[in-house]
Amino acid sequence: MTKDTQTEAASAPLPLFYRDPVLLRFEDHRDAGLAPVTSFGFAREAIAIPLCIGEFAIALRHYPIVFAIDDNASPIAPVAIKREHNLFIERDGSWRADSYIPAYVRRYPFIGIETPDKAGQLLSIDRASDRFIGSGVDRPDAERLFDETGGPTRTARSAMAFCQAYYADSTNTVAFGQALVAAKVLTPYHADFRLPDGSQHQVNGFLAVDEKAFRALPAETVTDWHAKGWLDLVALHLASLQSFQGLLDLNAQRANESKAPA
Repeated sequence: MTKDTQTEAASAPLPLFYRDPVLLRFEDHRDAGLAPVTSFGFAREAIAIPLCIGEFAIALRHYPIVFAIDDNASPIAPVAIKREHNLFIERDGSWRADSYIPAYVRRYPFIGIETPDKAGQLLSIDRASDRFIGSGVDRPDAERLFDETGGPTRTARSAMAFCQAYYADSTNTVAFGQALVAAKVLTPYHADFRLPDGSQHQVNGFLAVDEKAFRALPAETVTDWHAKGWLDLVALHLASLQSFQGLLDLNAQRANESKAPA
C-alpha cells in the first residue's frame, strides 16, 4: 500500500512557527530579553522549510529544493518523509550536526513587519517563543533588547539586520518563483521510496522544473534569466533533487535510533 505525504501546508494566518508575533516597542518591552538558543524544538513538526534563492548553493548539499504549490511557487526544503517528523531535529532539540540550518529557522523568533507605507521594516518577535523573556533583568543569561535610553541594543540591531537581509532575499525569491510560474516550466513532482520495512512511500504535493519545458524556453527568456542568475538557480534546483536519497537514508537512520534505548 502506498502512503502519501503532502508537503503543501494548509494556509495559515501566521507564518510557519510564529504563534504570537508582536512589534517590539520600548514602551511595552523596556526590560525584554532574548534567551540563548538551546533547542530547535519549535521546528520538530515541520515537514518543509522555506528557502530563499541566496541559500540554494549551500542548501542543495543537504536538502532537495522544490517549490510549493502557491502563487509564488515558493522554494522549500523538505525535511521529512513522514508527516510531522523533521528528520533534522535530534532528540535533544539540536539541529543535525554538519547540516545547513535554513535562514528561516535561524531568523526565528524575530521577524520583520513591513511599515504601512512599505518603505521599511519594523522588528517584531514571537512572544510565544521560549527565547522571549518578558523581563530580561530576571534572567542573567538573557540579552537585553533595549538599552536604558530606549535605543536598540546590539542584539536587537543584529536581529534587525538579519531580518532586513532576509526580506531582500525573499523579495528576489518571489520574483524568481513568479517567473517560473509565468514561463510554465513547473510540473507536479513526486518521489517514491521503499522504506526499510519494505513498505512503499510517496512524498508529493510540490512542484519541480520540467527539464523539457525549461530547454524549450524562448531565447529572449534565456537571455533575461541568464542576466539575473536564474539559469544557475534552476540548475541548482535540478541537482538538489538527488538529495531525496539522503533524506531517505536519514529516515532509515532515525527509524533505527527510535528502536534503540533512550
